[in-house]
Amino acid sequence: MGRNIWVIGNDRQEMIEAQRRINSTGGMRAVCKLSLKAVQRSIEERRLVEKASQEWREAPSLIVVDYGMSQKEDFATVSYIKKQKDLAGVPLFFMTEARTKQLDRECYSWGATVVLHKPFSREGIMRIEQTAWQHDVTKNYEKLLVQQANHLREQEEIVKLNRQLEARNSLLRQVFGQYFSDDIFNEILEHPEGAAIGGKKRELTVMMADLRGFTSISEGLSPEKVTDVLNYFFQCMLPALTEHKGTVIEYLGDSILAVFGAPIASEHQTENAIAAAIKMQNNMEQVNEYCTRNGYPLMEIGIAIHRGEAFIGNVGSEQLMRYNVIGSVVNECSRIESFSVGGQVLASRDCLSHINAPVEISSQQEIQAKGMQYPITVCEIRSIRGSYNCQIREQRNDVLHLVDRWVLFNMYPIEGKLIQDICVTGRLCRFSYKRAVVQMDEKEEYDLRIGMDVEIFAAGDDGRALFTEIYAKIVEIKDGFLTLRFTHVNRSFRSFAGQIWEKQEE
Repeated sequence: MGRNIWVIGNDRQEMIEAQRRINSTGGMRAVCKLSLKAVQRSIEERRLVEKASQEWREAPSLIVVDYGMSQKEDFATVSYIKKQKDLAGVPLFFMTEARTKQLDRECYSWGATVVLHKPFSREGIMRIEQTAWQHDVTKNYEKLLVQQANHLREQEEIVKLNRQLEARNSLLRQVFGQYFSDDIFNEILEHPEGAAIGGKKRELTVMMADLRGFTSISEGLSPEKVTDVLNYFFQCMLPALTEHKGTVIEYLGDSILAVFGAPIASEHQTENAIAAAIKMQNNMEQVNEYCTRNGYPLMEIGIAIHRGEAFIGNVGSEQLMRYNVIGSVVNECSRIESFSVGGQVLASRDCLSHINAPVEISSQQEIQAKGMQYPITVCEIRSIRGSYNCQIREQRNDVLHLVDRWVLFNMYPIEGKLIQDICVTGRLCRFSYKRAVVQMDEKEEYDLRIGMDVEIFAAGDDGRALFTEIYAKIVEIKDGFLTLRFTHVNRSFRSFAGQIWEKQEE
């Protein structure tokens, strides 16, 4: 059974939707309360049942309260919850349709740690799950410390202090060993002053890795299968990160945010990040073998690497702390990652100026994304030599097939996530499941750019649609031809491709 999440609100439909989204993770169980009386009744019934064991079973790991309901009842439910000793320390979230600074301040004054929009987004659900997990870990840790303190009173002080230290280190390894490599963790235990956990600015290398098109892929999978494939993906990515002293800051849905050079400073942080990224790309073969065995769609990742000064350390409140990285270098890395396609490792040119090991660059481009004050030159990395000596393995099943029939590509550019009304046309010449080469209409005047996303509707010579609503990124423009890298394809595209290749094999 998953962790209990109490959701309190007086709108039944909103409660049903919140319950559905929370339960979809498989690791949580939402318990909805529609009134103050329901909360009071639940607490009293549980106390009667658990009185003999002196422990409140199935206590909530987190409580979410609707702000609109709380305001109408003058925060009576929240006041009641705060007075319950059984609920002391349980994280409190507020949910609301619209947020303002004044509303946030009011929620925080009532003890909220987080204010979420409703209905809950994927990121909001992850925030709930992560906070609930951290609360349970902290609660168990406190129980362990109480037990250890009782033992110290009964036995010799020095012996018990040593045992307490061993238990502490063991627990720390169990909890934090999932976030840091063994080398980094041992360094923190032996030389805590060198770890500098507590917050400071330093030069860091930031990595962002994102599954391409996973949102559309996950729509065809059950929540259990989505969780299964994501867990396996993260499991395959982590060894490459820890091997090269990377620290995972957080999992953002289907993405990974990691840093190199913290908590332990490193002169080779950028080389480590590049080597880790290359091995992560190669480890996708293992992920896709798992997907094939279990009937899941094949997947790819795009990875971005950037370097700069950032704040790294503990962020949060007394009730909830999190090791985090903050700074423009993180935002810029996210923008660079948005220009990547599956199988790519993109690193900023400034980032590469800090490395000594030789790297192979297959291409470079200048990008100007929203939020960037100046353009950034990024390079596609294929290998890193020296002591690292690793390279991205060639992708299989990516042979471009000739198209011997008329296929018109109607392409709609996407600017700032908005699909433009302008249609750019071209003729499909060669393609695979991953790429396409398109001959452009000489009359087209729209300013197409490398890195631009397009939505594609394809039609035959009779004007009938062949496939619709697929997405691609422009990766090359040369001599009147576009090379596109598909970022999302659907069944109509796969059916069309299968028919073309089947005829060619005949």
